[in-house]
Amino acid sequence: MKDKVCILTGAGGGIGSAIAEALFSCGCRLVLMGRNEEKLKKVANGRACLILPGDICDEEYIRETVGTTVSTFGGIDVLINNAGIAQSKAFEEISMDEYDRIMNTNARAPFLMCRTALPYLKKSAQGTIINIASVTAHHGYALQSVYSASKHALLGLSKALAKEYYQKGVRVHVISPGAVFTDMVRISRPDLTGEGMILPEDVARTVLYLLEMRDCGAVADEIQLHRETKEPFM
Repeated sequence: MKDKVCILTGAGGGIGSAIAEALFSCGCRLVLMGRNEEKLKKVANGRACLILPGDICDEEYIRETVGTTVSTFGGIDVLINNAGIAQSKAFEEISMDEYDRIMNTNARAPFLMCRTALPYLKKSAQGTIINIASVTAHHGYALQSVYSASKHALLGLSKALAKEYYQKGVRVHVISPGAVFTDMVRISRPDLTGEGMILPEDVARTVLYLLEMRDCGAVADEIQLHRETKEPFM
């Protein structure tokens, strides 16, 4: 992965910062996307990278980020769609503004990121997309109807892209973790205490595993993660 150009969305969050740290350790050339510039600078910690703050729901921001990446580094090798927001709320109380905000962030933004970056990913010898979904992409959860719908949409998009582009040299993977102990999960699952839960670093190690497999003949389309205290194969 040394010198590979990686775009990471949601880089200022718990999972995003852990993924960034793992990619930095491999010598990747990173592009950090997120809303909060100060958080992105903290993640970078003085290391050489592109820090491009903005709203992931803004199509112009996405176009500018991809354009700046290509003009700076000459191309794109890896796109990691990690940005996401969650909500814990009764279905009948959800407003359309809340619905749009979640779907735009979790489903529309990855679509736009993939569409904008794909012309360059196809030119890379190791073009890879990793979409961070969720266990809710497979199982609906009470009080998380829109979040579940958005992650179902992301998984469906990933499956279609994987089939459409694998013969063009671009691999599309999905990581679907259960509850990861971050600020976001504290909002969506206030009943969880953090004991025995998945850590952001666990997701980051899974990202590296998928990227390291790029040089072998085996492919893992999706990796599902669950916390150690949960019954297997549920």
